[in-house]
Amino acid sequence: MSSLLWRLLFGYWLGATLLLTLLLTLIDVLERHREVVRAGEQASEVVASSMAVVMPPGLRQSLVEAYGNTSGSRGADGLNLLLVVDGQGRVAYSSRPAWRTLPIGDPVFSFPETSDPEFRAVVDCFRLNRDDCGLLRSGNIRLATGGLTVVRPVEMAPQDLGLPRQRFLVVVNFDAGLIWVHLLEDALVWLLVSMVFASLLAGFCWLAIAMRLLPRMAEEAQTDGLTGLSNRTHFMEQAITLLAAAEESHGSYVFAILDLDHFKRINDTYGHGCGDAALVAVAGVLKAVTRPEDLVCRFGGEEFALLMPASKEAGCRAMERLRIQLESSSVLYGGHRLSITASIGALATADSGYNIDYLYTVADRALYQAKQEGRNRVVWFGGESISRLKLSP
Repeated sequence: MSSLLWRLLFGYWLGATLLLTLLLTLIDVLERHREVVRAGEQASEVVASSMAVVMPPGLRQSLVEAYGNTSGSRGADGLNLLLVVDGQGRVAYSSRPAWRTLPIGDPVFSFPETSDPEFRAVVDCFRLNRDDCGLLRSGNIRLATGGLTVVRPVEMAPQDLGLPRQRFLVVVNFDAGLIWVHLLEDALVWLLVSMVFASLLAGFCWLAIAMRLLPRMAEEAQTDGLTGLSNRTHFMEQAITLLAAAEESHGSYVFAILDLDHFKRINDTYGHGCGDAALVAVAGVLKAVTRPEDLVCRFGGEEFALLMPASKEAGCRAMERLRIQLESSSVLYGGHRLSITASIGALATADSGYNIDYLYTVADRALYQAKQEGRNRVVWFGGESISRLKLSP
């Protein structure tokens, strides 16, 4: 069970690590794209500021060109091109002077980075001669693998106040590959952070399991589910340990097997529910008359076993008291009150030694004799009554 728990905890740790790494990486991707979008908006604000004041076109071109060459902030270090497109779809100002006056759909702008939907939407709009191209605006949050384009509309106030404002589009294109490069640089950090956090979670889970679940699982593995007594496996393990210690110290133990009389008749007449109620009642009597140091278990079916540190004389009194207590008890089930009796086969280690398998075999023979003699009685065997040779197959 412990090995299984460790494997489950390792699987939980590994899964939590991968999930946290994926989540942190996704957050990092979105944040880096936001930084790029903010950088594009900053570029559009610079252009809009230049449009708000009167200046020669050459000076405005120099301003746009200088911004494209000096953008070195974290969000803008992947800037490919900065274009200011007029209402006819021609480049009015550009980060590269040679691109001025070219239409936005010119093949010179056909880069892998400009194949993203935002850049293509601008090109397609002017190719179709739509009237709303000057109002195009890209979204704020999106994922990209090759390129990422930020599109923002700006207006320039005319020198003649009687004319309408002239609309332009600021098209800022970035290399999204640099985003992934930065992301790979952070991947190891996110992995280490996730491993530490997942280790803490797994540690807390282990503490919770060790403090609550493991004791409960151990108790369930050692306990008979119906009666609440020890089960056979747990009883035999403890009996071997106690008898080995008693043999070294020459201690005395009494071992007994108890079997309910006519149990099959109870099941056949009143049903298995009544039989279960009888078993629970017997378990209650056993718990009441035995001491904390005595081992008591449901051995299987209607059979129970006891191992108590006592001499044969004390054991005789204890077994007879147990038989009388069972005879005095009853089970109320389905409007019927049923009497309970049991046959008991017992022996002492002083007569038969300390081997639990041999003790069980001899006690089982004594139990069989109690059944043959009329039930509801205790039968004892000493070492002289049944020899090991007679018990051999």
